[in-house]
Amino acid sequence: MVKNRSAKTLRHGRLKRSTVKTLLLTALSVLLFATPGSVLLARDPHSAFYSTDNDRIFWFIHISDPHMGTSGSQDSDNLAWIVNEARDVINPAFIVNSGDLTDSTDGDNPMPYGGPYIEEWEEYYGILDAAGIDSDFYYDIPGNHDHYNDKDFVYYLNNSIQGLATGGTQISWRRDFAFGKYHFLGVCTAGNDGAAFSLLPPNYGDNAGLDTDELAYIQNKLETNTDAVLTIIFGHHPILPTGDSTETSLTYGAEDFIDLMEEFGVSMYAFGHTHRYKEGFLTGDTSDGIFYLNVAALGKSDEKHYNVTAIDCNGISTVAMNVETWPVVLITAPVDRNLGTDDSPYAYSIDDLNPKPIRALVFDANPVTQVRFRVDATGDWQPMTQVSGNPYLWEAFLDDASPLSEEDHTLEVQSTGSSTRSDIIVIGGHTSNGSSGESGGGGCFINTAWH
Repeated sequence: MVKNRSAKTLRHGRLKRSTVKTLLLTALSVLLFATPGSVLLARDPHSAFYSTDNDRIFWFIHISDPHMGTSGSQDSDNLAWIVNEARDVINPAFIVNSGDLTDSTDGDNPMPYGGPYIEEWEEYYGILDAAGIDSDFYYDIPGNHDHYNDKDFVYYLNNSIQGLATGGTQISWRRDFAFGKYHFLGVCTAGNDGAAFSLLPPNYGDNAGLDTDELAYIQNKLETNTDAVLTIIFGHHPILPTGDSTETSLTYGAEDFIDLMEEFGVSMYAFGHTHRYKEGFLTGDTSDGIFYLNVAALGKSDEKHYNVTAIDCNGISTVAMNVETWPVVLITAPVDRNLGTDDSPYAYSIDDLNPKPIRALVFDANPVTQVRFRVDATGDWQPMTQVSGNPYLWEAFLDDASPLSEEDHTLEVQSTGSSTRSDIIVIGGHTSNGSSGESGGGGCFINTAWH
């Protein structure tokens, strides 16, 4: 069978029963594990906490839209750099590729009318195979360019890492650590009709969506991984229209998909397709929402070709980077109060700890000679030190007992090595962690902010 199937059907009665189960599990986790630093029993986007613990961290690379076979682009060079040099230097827990693995233009056509082309797929797989990439480390899902004129996803199934490994178009995996269990899903948002590329209404490009079987698979994996602290989902398309008619969003299944993510407390939906980097937030009536991350194109964007995302004490941090650029600097604690919105509902207070820990990941192909931080552009630079046992993590402590939550402050971490680069986030100000979830949406998620 081409698709991942589930014996279950997506019925409203089933969703209501699973809602009760999820709420009970969440309540039980709160009762049994109410103290910071503990391992939760059920996923909870509010579980991020500010801590001096520096061993509750992992990170991954997210790429999208390599468009193998595009004439005049850096498609093959950029992909080879990611799975070789970037993989070796950054040492991620895994790499996700969220679709448009190939271009379906054969390098000559202005639009993907004639594909699929086996040469593009062979080039794509050949780069991964030469780098020793396997299915326990690299998670690729199909995009619309991988589906044109291929109703059964035959080219994807026979020439992608996960297609060959699973025989399906959707994937579910976990990373279990001593400090918690984390669940990840790759969903197939490409249309299921094998239609050719279209310039005509009603849907530019493809008929993107999630059908009943795909939704049943997603529901099943969410139900069987309720012991995860966080769940993050990857897809190719935006869920909702972006305002640009040439950027296809889901044309069916969007409402059910959103309901499932809200019901099971999904923390983040990350996708590609638009070839632009944006951070957003989807909020609804019954939750504080989902971090909505649109990564740029590895093969067709001029900048911000890939993302490094970290989970530190359950707080999500991310940075977009250009290929062949070092160092990569990513502040992981405190969390960015402006992640996805001007007032992230999952940011935490930084006034509860003194001195205040500051942590950042630094990746460089050459030796790092200095890492330092400052609070606000007028603050004094202060040194950071490498964490024992983790060559990528640097930390320092801000010995300041004065409250920082009364107004916004910037935190900058700067590293010098191959060059000098910084990551800057917003800390302090009003934070919403632990709020009741009373936000707008009229029963459906809405896109409330873009950065």
